[in-house]
Amino acid sequence: MENRKLEIYTFIAHPNRKPTENVILEDVFGNDLYVRLKNGFPNFVDTFPPLQIDDKTAKIEKVKNGNEVKSIFKFNDSLRYIAGKIMIGDDDGKEQDVVESNKEKTVLYTKKKGQSVERPYYFMIIVPLGLKYGFIVLEREGKHSAKGVFDKLFRKFIHENLSGLNCKISNFVESEIIKEYLEFGQYNSITLSQKIISSDKAEQYLGTYIDGSKYKVELRIIPLENSVIPFNTKKRILKNLENNEGFFEGTEFRNIGFDDDANVKVVATKDGNTRTIDLEDTFKVRPYYVINVANNNKGFSEFKNINKEAKKLIRSFDLNIL
Repeated sequence: MENRKLEIYTFIAHPNRKPTENVILEDVFGNDLYVRLKNGFPNFVDTFPPLQIDDKTAKIEKVKNGNEVKSIFKFNDSLRYIAGKIMIGDDDGKEQDVVESNKEKTVLYTKKKGQSVERPYYFMIIVPLGLKYGFIVLEREGKHSAKGVFDKLFRKFIHENLSGLNCKISNFVESEIIKEYLEFGQYNSITLSQKIISSDKAEQYLGTYIDGSKYKVELRIIPLENSVIPFNTKKRILKNLENNEGFFEGTEFRNIGFDDDANVKVVATKDGNTRTIDLEDTFKVRPYYVINVANNNKGFSEFKNINKEAKKLIRSFDLNIL
């Protein structure tokens, strides 16, 4: 089992230059987006030209069962979602050595230019009945994200399949849910980070400072054993969220390089679900959702398991869409 992040977005479809005239997705001039996705999205992805996604490759992951090859793609007509694994290939313009993970780092082979390294990501698209917006769920693995490529694929699919409509994709932020986690959740950690520390503070940490260098400093607070984060700390974090007021009080944090522009990230658990809540850019809420999933024999998330956990996460929001 391994922790993975899910990114959740909402989307609307609208006529060109009319972003406020979003349409009901089940009936766009007689077309149901869910049906179009179910019937056409895998082939659309498999045949999409790399030149239109910055020379990256994209295809639905395939598995071989005997003599039969199947796409990792499923749909549910009653819940109106499609889900699968999308393979995204990158680094086609670079020649890179592949080495053994040992002391000698023996070169096994060299990846040539024009060859891509593919990485699979889980995705889910939900098209609820009677609503003018849907949901996209994407797996994130460490620094690797499918968002950029998937965004372009999905927008193009909407444009070509729904009478030339455009698509707007936004971060999913459920403010009341976030406040519940911040106020009543059990804090697993608080991470304070200062993106750029001053030269004198850098010298304080490093013993010397090189002109023009940039450094980031982080401080993580983790309660151990039976300890908990104090309630007054939670109140300060909520004040940040609601009033855009600084987290730090006194001069102690400033003395080690932090100020009111520093970022605060909270990992909290409530009702068995864990959220990573990132209060970034003057404390705007940008939540990532942490789930625990089983890996397949290649070390990536196992589809059935991550699909189950993704549905569980969506249902925890009480949106009545799954």
